Amino acid sequence: MKKIYFLLLTILISVSSFAQNPIITAIVDGDCSGGNPKLLEIYADGIVDFTLYSLENQTNANTTWGSTQDLSSFGTVTNDFVYITTSGSATTLASEFPSLATAPTLISGTINVNGDDRVRIVLTSDSSVVDQYGAEGIDGTGTTWEYRDSFAKRVDGTGPNGGFVEADWSIPGASTLNGLGICQSGTDTFETLLGGIGTYTTTMSTNPTVSITGSATGLDYFESNGPSAEGTFTVSGLNLTANINVAAASPAFELSLTSGGTFTPMVTVSQTGGTAMSTIVYVRLASGLTVNTYAEDITASSTGATDVMINVSGEVSPSTPQFSVFGTPGSLNYALASGPSNEESIFVEGLFLTNDITITAPTNFEVSLTSGGTFTPTVTVAQASGTIANTEVYLRLASGLTVGPYTGDVTVSSAPTTDQTVALNGNVFGAATNALVLVGAYDGPLSGGTPKGIELVALADIPDLSVFGISSITNGAGSSAGNIEYNFPADAVSAGDRIFLATESTGFTTFFGFAPTYINGVVGINGDDSIELYEGATIIDTFGTVDCDPNATGTTCPEWDHLDGWAYRVSDTGPDGTFVLGNWTFSGPNAFDGQSDNATAVTPYPIAVYTNNSLSTEDFTSANFSIYPNPTNIGFVNIITTSNEVTNVTVFDILGKQVISQTLNNNVLNVSNLNTGVYILKLNQNGASTTKKLVIK
Repeated sequence: MKKIYFLLLTILISVSSFAQNPIITAIVDGDCSGGNPKLLEIYADGIVDFTLYSLENQTNANTTWGSTQDLSSFGTVTNDFVYITTSGSATTLASEFPSLATAPTLISGTINVNGDDRVRIVLTSDSSVVDQYGAEGIDGTGTTWEYRDSFAKRVDGTGPNGGFVEADWSIPGASTLNGLGICQSGTDTFETLLGGIGTYTTTMSTNPTVSITGSATGLDYFESNGPSAEGTFTVSGLNLTANINVAAASPAFELSLTSGGTFTPMVTVSQTGGTAMSTIVYVRLASGLTVNTYAEDITASSTGATDVMINVSGEVSPSTPQFSVFGTPGSLNYALASGPSNEESIFVEGLFLTNDITITAPTNFEVSLTSGGTFTPTVTVAQASGTIANTEVYLRLASGLTVGPYTGDVTVSSAPTTDQTVALNGNVFGAATNALVLVGAYDGPLSGGTPKGIELVALADIPDLSVFGISSITNGAGSSAGNIEYNFPADAVSAGDRIFLATESTGFTTFFGFAPTYINGVVGINGDDSIELYEGATIIDTFGTVDCDPNATGTTCPEWDHLDGWAYRVSDTGPDGTFVLGNWTFSGPNAFDGQSDNATAVTPYPIAVYTNNSLSTEDFTSANFSIYPNPTNIGFVNIITTSNEVTNVTVFDILGKQVISQTLNNNVLNVSNLNTGVYILKLNQNGASTTKKLVIK
């Protein structure tokens, strides 16, 4: 009796210990923007304690495993699925795999892999392999297990393998998801195209089964120009007693097992030992069809198995004359008497044309088929047998024009098709006023290297700030040569106004205590990058040597690196058309490391300190000011003017915060409430203004 009890106990222990493993059951490399979503599906076969396991990857042709991800956050899971994805996949995962909205999901860079990479689950304690997808140490590009822009699903009842066993996987082949999915305006989600997610079962079927995956739509051509390009889908089978016949329902579509091979109405996928490995079937719209839309089911069948079908569709379009125009030209600008402008481009192409394509520029603009060549009001692109290949057409604003903006539409025509137009705009700018100057650049310590940006000062009243623009030059790439990346809004600013342009607002405001004036990514530069300030088409100020990287090996350019720090212009210098190192001071690299805000920084950015003689009393035509004592330690300053007009006074602290704003009374300004430090004092009288530095001791 005791022996029987012991035997039963042994059996129970064995059963309870059996099949308690994680199994990789699906892997996806999406075709949405950025190759998203990335997804790995793992099935917990039995009671699986994920604190015991880790995930690793092996990329490209590497032979070592890395990017280890501990799976403990899943806890213990019983007979259910868990998922691993990437941070960049959140949006597309929601749209392409809607059933996973509440599924256990881990965000990890380990699954940020492409279709030629390998992943595996290991026992954390000894790194022994539990399961794996992809052949060890082999770049999967061009292999039968590649899943680039595609997926692979484990065959029911197989795994885990302690390695990679390709026969245990249904693999439709690379590019199966190309151009498909909701993210690319498709009608089916990736989940549908995969035949569902979370479908794996540990029970291996013994029934003959045929599977078909993929989609083949958009098999189009123009009349008398068939056949179409090829589409693909994948066929496989298990437990078969006969080969798989794949047949089109009508002669409109034809099939082949070889790209570019012989296409017929039916092909046969062979099975060996009951298994038909995943096989790519090529399908195309047959030649010689009339103008129409075509759609039908392709059927895959094998004795004893349920037929499966995939819908294919295409269209034969009429061979009518047609052409296309591509491109959006940027602004075409130059300074007075220095035209013509920079060149911008559009592209034209055509099919079945009966006439050449003519491109006609609007008044004051001109066109050419050669960059730097002869520009004329009209050019013609010749068709050959009705076809014009993609051709670049260059556009510019003609020289000799007066100051002002210019607009018009370039017209592209080829009878009998309808004309198409593209809007052009440009400017002829007057002589540069040099009314704006770059005075600072900062590369902060907060998340993402924020705040990043520049400080500028208006040296005179500017009625329209949009005349000025910014370009960034990274890693010594050379001057932007008229390619202005950001123009300021058409705001009016006064002499002495400070302008802070930053990449974002949150980090800037946290660090400096006030919001930036404008936001644009153009100033997302590092400490070894340069900035060019444009007025119209002229570079009026430059920070950094634009054609040299100070950190490059063997570089000879001046060192201006301010990575994780700042650079600030010396007062009464600038603007400089080219970089003058001696006109700048620097914090040195890493000065901001470990700092949380500028006010408490060991080496704070000297915000709003720059002054310039052009902002002194000489700027005023109707008044003359003097301020004393300055510095002051007596709680007030005297502000004397030869005019009897009302004088308005505004004072800003070093962070740009307004601390005083009032009308001057009896020529005395009370500053007793101000702490010791440097302030900016702005005076306005009779429409004129000036800015001065005020020092409180």
